[in-house]
Amino acid sequence: MKIITTKENLLYGIQTVQKAISTKNTIPILSGILLKAKDNRLFFSATDLEIGIQCSVPVQTLSEGEVVLPARYFSELVRKLPETKITLEYIPENIEVKINYGDAEVNLKGWPGEEFPVIPELEGDYSFEIQPILLKNMIKQTIFAVSIDDTRPIFTGALFHIEEDILNLVTTDTHRLAWRKAKINLLNENKYDLNLIIPSKTLNELARIIKEDEPILVKGDQNQISFQTNETRIISRLIEGKFPNYKQVIPNNYNGLIRVKTKTLQSTLERASLFVNEKDGTSIVKLVIKDQTLNISSKSDVGKVDENIPIFFEGQEIEISFNAKYLLDVLKIIEEEDLIINLTGSLSPAILQTANHDNFIYLILPLRTSA
Repeated sequence: MKIITTKENLLYGIQTVQKAISTKNTIPILSGILLKAKDNRLFFSATDLEIGIQCSVPVQTLSEGEVVLPARYFSELVRKLPETKITLEYIPENIEVKINYGDAEVNLKGWPGEEFPVIPELEGDYSFEIQPILLKNMIKQTIFAVSIDDTRPIFTGALFHIEEDILNLVTTDTHRLAWRKAKINLLNENKYDLNLIIPSKTLNELARIIKEDEPILVKGDQNQISFQTNETRIISRLIEGKFPNYKQVIPNNYNGLIRVKTKTLQSTLERASLFVNEKDGTSIVKLVIKDQTLNISSKSDVGKVDENIPIFFEGQEIEISFNAKYLLDVLKIIEEEDLIINLTGSLSPAILQTANHDNFIYLILPLRTSA
């Protein structure tokens, strides 16, 4: 393998695949990046056997071939290279790459490319396309509600529930639930009813490297899923298990409706969250809804906040307490000006939705507080 490329292209490839590089695995080669030169493109691959990421950049290929380089040293070296033409040449008898730039030369030891685990091409039991900006927004609007408790793996991932041509993306940590749905472009005439649980790491990486200019091809089976564009591909294992029926937890009837300005509520809650008592691991804010006013209060040993904001309200007067962080998490990702909060009781779930769209639902459980 011998190629001529630029620092910019090398950095792009490294940064795209770096989060799939294993940092704990006992197999040394998984700490490396596979470089493969073919057809005037340089392909980068990394995997920790749970997630694999591939991408490619244009290069001038003088001879084709492949090699695995230790990611830590290769990435640090490339970051420190000057902005000039760079030549990479694999010396198979020494299992090393010679890197030339200007009058300088660096030799970096690696592993033979054929020893790197193969990242499979999935044929796919299902396949569809989705616009990148849409998928990125769907991830942003739900990923914050996944659980960080590894003892319940299904809640550390996100549910892809595909109903015909509708993708439902759902996350929950059992205290709250985020649900975003959107239409997808099916690539065959099959009528899908699929439930796939995707690790949150995979979706975070997908959102990080998505480009907003070409559709994403999604395909896979019951064990793995891949997301692919012309230059980039992510393949991930799926989490085994059965996700709860998320539709059953959404209340059918409400006894109170609040319409409030999103940013006004967010600002008030941010101030209130400065004075919450976190001794029990929660950050409690109290909401009192009466007439056309929402009173928000919190107190701790340091101080207290007590604010009133105007709202539109229909229903029964109510006092209810929530985890301030859980409310702020969703308010930070809502871009619409007006927010609707449906209430079912002081100890029953509340539902947050934007005023102009019905494609997003956020459910949050209230907290029990002592009088």
